[in-house]
Amino acid sequence: MQKICPSCREINPAEAAFCRSCATPLGAVAPQAPQWGQPQQAAPQWGQQQPGFGNQPFGGPMQAPMSAPVQESNRPVIALVLVIAGLLCCGFLTSIPGAILGWMEINAIKEGRAPQTGMTMSQIAFYGGIVVSILNLIGSVIAVLVLLSGNM
Repeated sequence: MQKICPSCREINPAEAAFCRSCATPLGAVAPQAPQWGQPQQAAPQWGQQQPGFGNQPFGGPMQAPMSAPVQESNRPVIALVLVIAGLLCCGFLTSIPGAILGWMEINAIKEGRAPQTGMTMSQIAFYGGIVVSILNLIGSVIAVLVLLSGNM
């Protein structure tokens, strides 16, 4: 049994707790039939507007939902700082988290949850984190080989 939102008249799945369109709570209580003595709403006459038939109110289910403004994010800067710290001194401890944070920010930008202005910095952090991690891996392997060859 589907649930109909009392606010916007959107049809929702039976297990939904909130409306998919306007987030109005969908209570488990079904609308009650009018009791004897209560005024009933008259059926619309010819030419009058009927709810749900092409005359949805502003922001109803027939219109695209309005999204909240995207706020500035400082994650691209943090990702780039982590990658640079990985290159200079910290190695894997910061280059891998920097690459992951850059990748997460790129996905957030593509999904519209973060501003486009951070895309270039996020891409630099992502690819830079991968490169710095590979360089740290090569340096670690070379250091182990030098240590092993010196003891023989």
